[in-house]
Order: sequence, then structure tokens, then C-alpha cells
Amino acid sequence: MLKNFELSQDFQADPESILALINDFESYKKFLPGCLESKKLSSDSDQLIRGFLAFGILNNTYEFESLNKTDGYNVKIDQVSGPFSEFSASWVLTSLDSGATNVFFQVSFKLPLYLQIFARQSMINSIGEKFVNAFADQINV
Repeated sequence: MLKNFELSQDFQADPESILALINDFESYKKFLPGCLESKKLSSDSDQLIRGFLAFGILNNTYEFESLNKTDGYNVKIDQVSGPFSEFSASWVLTSLDSGATNVFFQVSFKLPLYLQIFARQSMINSIGEKFVNAFADQINV
């Protein structure tokens, strides 16, 4: 079964700063909850970036490799390898008149059967909110 999470939030920053943070894989391990390792693997251009993340969840380590495609202020993320049967996510940044930026994050994924028992929607929402708030905290530093 496909699981989904989405959140829209205004950040007090310009879209360029937020986009730079989204594409800065090296810094994820410093602020994302549960992130044990993060690194940029390769980049064909500023628009196409491969990254690696390792997360510690429920006493296990899960490795995730993604391909991030940036188009303007939009970032589409697809799993190259990792624990998900299916995975796609996106960030959409919209500049607001007040100098702030609306950030819309959405993710859709399917877990293998052995992980589905942990994937209640309330838990997915909680983890998703912590994830987006971790980015917000970095912007507001």
C-alpha cells in the first residue's frame, strides 16, 4: 500500500537559501533526526545530484541513495536504492511577497512487508513533520 505525507509551511528565507540547503547532502547528518551519515555521491550538474543517506530507525540502519533533479525552485527526489519498494518526493518553493518562501514537501512511498507494520499514518505524519521542521530550524539559525 502506498503511503503519503505532505506539508506546506512558510519559511522566513529566500528560495535560493532553502534550495541550497535541500541540495546540501553533506549537512543532513548534522540536523536531520536519525541521520547517521550523509554525502553527495556525484553531480552531473547543479540540476542533477546523487546523494546517500543512512538512517538509524528502530535499532536498524537503513541506507538510501537518491537522485535529486532540480528545476527552478522545484526538487524531485527518486530512490536509486534503499529500503522502499517505491519512493518519490518533491520540494516546491514559492517566493512570497513578504520575503518569505512557501515550502511544500510531499512524499509517496511503499515499504516492504516487514516494515509495513510500523507505518501507521500518525507515525508517518510525526516523522514527516520532524523532518520538515529540522530544515526550518536550519534556515532560522
